[in-house]
Parts: sequence; C-alpha cells; structure tokens
Amino acid sequence: MARLIFLMMLVMCFGLSQSENKLCQRCKCTKSKVNETKIDIDCTDNSAVHEVLYQQSSWIDENNITVPYARVILKGSQLGDIVTPFLPSTLTHLDLTRNGINNIKVECFAELQSMDTLILSDNNINLLKPDVFKGKRLDGENYPLRSLKTLKLDMNDLHTLDQDVFEHVEQILEVLDLSYNPIKVFDLQTTIAIGSIIYLKELYLRFTHIKELPDHFLHTPRHLKLLDLSGNNFEKIPTGLSEAQVLETLYFNNNPIVNITRESAFPNISTLKVLYLCYNIELENIGAKALSSLENLVELHICNNIKLNHIDPAALSRVEGNSESEVWPPLKKLYLEDNKLASLDLHLVLHWDHLEELDLRYNPWTCECENQWIVDTLMPIYVKINETLAKEMKCGAPVEMEGVTFYDEYVANKSMRCLDYYGNRPERDGTVLIAVLIGLLLGIPTVLFIIFAYQRKWFGFFDSGPAAYSRQFYRRTRSDEL
Repeated sequence: MARLIFLMMLVMCFGLSQSENKLCQRCKCTKSKVNETKIDIDCTDNSAVHEVLYQQSSWIDENNITVPYARVILKGSQLGDIVTPFLPSTLTHLDLTRNGINNIKVECFAELQSMDTLILSDNNINLLKPDVFKGKRLDGENYPLRSLKTLKLDMNDLHTLDQDVFEHVEQILEVLDLSYNPIKVFDLQTTIAIGSIIYLKELYLRFTHIKELPDHFLHTPRHLKLLDLSGNNFEKIPTGLSEAQVLETLYFNNNPIVNITRESAFPNISTLKVLYLCYNIELENIGAKALSSLENLVELHICNNIKLNHIDPAALSRVEGNSESEVWPPLKKLYLEDNKLASLDLHLVLHWDHLEELDLRYNPWTCECENQWIVDTLMPIYVKINETLAKEMKCGAPVEMEGVTFYDEYVANKSMRCLDYYGNRPERDGTVLIAVLIGLLLGIPTVLFIIFAYQRKWFGFFDSGPAAYSRQFYRRTRSDEL
C-alpha cells in the first residue's frame, strides 16, 4: 500500500514538474530510462531554450525542490559561450554539442556534482582555463567535480592544453576524448595535463594530426586500457607503446604506415588483447615477427587495407626462451576482410579451430594449390564458425575461377590446379594456341595445293623441261619491234 502511494505521488510530481517547469515547456521531457524517478530533457536544435536555461524556475520547482533531471541534451541550441554558472542539479549527463562555444567561464559546472558525463563536442573551443572544471570545495583546497567520469572535447580547435586544466578532476576522470583537434605535436604542457589524470582508462586521439608520441607519455596513466590513435600521421609503430601498463585495446587505423617488419614491429605490450589495423591505405606488407610481441592477443582486425598483399606466416608467432619452439597468441577472433590478399598460410594461426569469429571475405584469393588447405582444412571450420561468411569467400584468380567460392570447391571435394615448374599459366596461352591451330588448318591445304600444282606444271612457274628452256629463246616478236 505504501509503495502504491509513493508511485502515485511520484506520477503527480512528474506531471507537475512537466506542467510548471519552463524547460519542459520549451523542450521534450520524458521519464528517464536509466532512472524512472528522474526526468530526461531533450532540447536538440531548440534555440528558444536559451531564454530560460539559467532561470531558477527551470531547475527548482515551486516547492523549492530541485527538479530531478537525469540527462539534459542541449545539442545545437545556439547557446554560445558559457558564462553563466549552471544552477544546482542532480543531472548525470550534460550534452552541449554544437553550440558555437568559444569560451567557458571558470566554475560554470561547479554545482553539477552528480554529473558523470560532460559532452562539449563540435564547438569552437581553443582554450580551456585551469579552473573551468572546478567544483565545490570539499576538503581544504580540494574543489572536485566529484562524479565526472567522461569528458568529450572532440571536434574543437584545441592546439594545446594547460598543464593544470584537469587539476580538479585528475583523480576522477576515466574517459577523455580529444579527437579531431589540431594538436599536431604534444608540447610539454599537454603531455603533463594528460599524464596527470591518474585513473584515466580510455584516451581518444583520433585525427589529431600527430605523428609520434612523446617520451614516457604512457608511463603515468597506469590504468589506461584503451588508446585510439586512428587517423593520424604515424609512419611507424610508436615505440612508446611499450610503456603502457595495462593497455588492452589499441586502434591504429588510417595511418600512412607502409610496412610492418621485424625491425618496425609492435613493441612488447603483454596486456594487449584487441588490435585494429584497418583503413591504412598505404600498408602493403606485414612481415615476420611484426605482431609476435603481442603475446596475449585475442582479437585482431586487419581489414580494408587496399594495398595489403602479404601477411607473413610468422607474423604472429614467436620463439620462446631457449627451447626454440614457436608460440602463438591465443586468438579467438580474426578479421582479414577487404584487403588485397591472394594467399594465406596455414601457419599464421596455430589453432584455426579455436577461433570463434572469422572473416576472410573481399580479397582476390588465388584458387590454386597454394590455397588448397583452405578448401580441405579451413573451410569445414569456417562453416561451423559462420556459414554465411564462409560461403562468400570467393576466388579472384585465375581468370577461369573468378567468382567461384571456396565453399563450392569444398562441397565438390575438388583439388585446385598447381602452376608448372616454370610458373607457366596455360589459360594465358589460349590466343597463341588458337592462332597455331588456325595456321595449321590453313597451311596444310595450301602446301598440298602447291605440291599438286608443281607436279602438274601449272601456270609455267614450275615447268623446267627442254621445251620450256627453248621457249625462252624463241619468243614471238612484238609488233613494235618490226
């Protein structure tokens, strides 16, 4: 009975909040899916919200009780610079994406002590002052935003960060997104700022135009588990990755690297489990031992590299200790789709049957005996993992096999042909063979005709008898010689 009364009061309060609250009058208010006792408010692309956003009646009801907001979405609301502090709120998620923000006054978020996510994406921010994330005073000189876990600053105009910009959240922040900012080079201040975030777990640096990591950059954030370096100017694998303490996921997509060899291999990252090497449009070769130091790799994505034509059979394996025995990482997921691979070696993976996911589609595979093991050994495993994907693995060469699937060859129990000792390809000799045949068909009758004509002494061309000799001296006199 008490629970029923509580729910009725809650519904009444929620309805009252919607009817009296100015934000709810201007924007869309709904019951929060995360916490049904709170309200989600969506003011996306609503410029009229600016008139009431900072009014007390938008945050406190007529009974002087704070309106229980959960998520406040102010995306594209044309707020401009944030110069007025937000009033006290229980909101946990604040989205200020695409508002033309250049500057944020210090302490504007100080009263949002329940906020765990702050999104400032796609604005014009080029400078963040040290106290912009300053919270309320708790102990002595401690002014934290005590709940802030995720901070998104992507798609702004940040070239550098003040070394003290995260001073008030350095022991709280776990996710930092700086993607699509023109950082280019990590100066000392920026390095110190990021390094000061003690419990940082995820760092996104996509498309920041960087081409190297500063020395000891990953030494301080000892809890970093995810690092995204996609879309930058790395021409080689950063050696500083070896300083990562607990890194588990690395994105290294869309970089201008050409070759990954034994000399330019990934350093020892014993904790790494997931690696993405996709959309590297210049990547051509992954050589022996290139990935062998990633001893605990579980998931490997090498996809959409339009020039990648070779992965060495020993790319993943390593020789352990003095035993000289090869050891492979415990791969469970392997994605090699949409490259330029023509062949794949059986020894790239130790236990293909231990894979849980596999994708080998959209490569110009050569259907010749070097890939016969794919038909005989891998295809039965592939079908068990994902029959749909297995049926889409097609031959790209030779020309007469183009479009044929490996699955068809497997079902028909066929053996692929092998090149001869000199690597000759009979299908390319078809034109010559046809020309020779036509020549024979036309030549033999011609030769027979010439022999017959010779024997019959036709046309006088082949007549060598005495009469023919005499006729050369006793020709009829022409009329003009008389």
